[in-house]
Amino acid sequence: MSRLITAIALSTVLAGCDSSNPFEGGDDVVVDGDTPIIDEGEVVSSNGIPAALSGDGTTVNLEAVAFDPDANTLSVDINSLDSETGEGDIPLAEYAFNQNLTDLAPGYQVFSFQDDGADRMFVALVAQSEDGSVLGAVVMDGGQFGRFFGGGFYATDGNYTPGVGANDTGLVSYAGTYAGLTNLNANGDELLPLPGGILNPAGTPNQPAQVTGDVFINADFGDNAVNGGVFNREFVNLDSDVETQIGGTELADINLIVTGIEEDGTFFGTVENTALEGIGSYGGTFGGTEASGVAGVVSLDGNFIDAVENEAEFGVFVLNQCGQPGDAAVCDAIPVNPNP
Repeated sequence: MSRLITAIALSTVLAGCDSSNPFEGGDDVVVDGDTPIIDEGEVVSSNGIPAALSGDGTTVNLEAVAFDPDANTLSVDINSLDSETGEGDIPLAEYAFNQNLTDLAPGYQVFSFQDDGADRMFVALVAQSEDGSVLGAVVMDGGQFGRFFGGGFYATDGNYTPGVGANDTGLVSYAGTYAGLTNLNANGDELLPLPGGILNPAGTPNQPAQVTGDVFINADFGDNAVNGGVFNREFVNLDSDVETQIGGTELADINLIVTGIEEDGTFFGTVENTALEGIGSYGGTFGGTEASGVAGVVSLDGNFIDAVENEAEFGVFVLNQCGQPGDAAVCDAIPVNPNP
């Protein structure tokens, strides 16, 4: 796979009541367009990704990402509170590939960045489809001073054509793993030691707890509609005190409610809990020949864990179409297009 240079926008999620975004949008890499496009050597903006998934809608957050899935390298440009160690118009902070956290997120490469023990710790979950047609990512820090930052991104290679499905029905299925980050504290195993003299807990950075699960999506390219769900959601490195507070590590299933597929393969819809209550948004893009892959982001903004308030989650899914190389085992029982 080629080295990808693309862009990711971090929306601001607040532990308190303030909804302002401390990240200021930049002017260096503004690129017009509806859908972020993967293209070697090109930097694109997050234009076209709904604000509920990528930002607060009041600024254009142009954080750039250079991702090489083969070399396990990721570099990120955030306008505030990380580091700018690169050169050129878009200096990038190099995130470190984190094998310990990758082991907790099957199918995704996980990176982290923390300049020192007194600074925010950022975690990034990234994946690309088997054929390279779609890319998805989420980034979040673990919170400090009553605030944390998180958001998601997806992009396509620009070669999208609609799916055909078995018997030319246009009905196509996708399955695989889901990976998420939350504003609940992880066990902190990956945090750097605090410098001496910092005694106030409010100044202590935290590590975001990771979530894993299974995703199943059905798309109807005849009627241009998509829906699905995320099941078997569970924390994989939750702080023990938080686990006691919420009564375990298991999380409820969520439903990705039916929504339309646009001409360019993008979609945006509502997330509901099992009580059919709205708890957030999801969106993404299909990509490749006959929609061989799909990448998307889930944003949950509260009311999905009864024992806590102001909880939030950003998750990512990057799935191969059933019948395509790299598809999930569950696809073996699903009729597929015999000539993809």
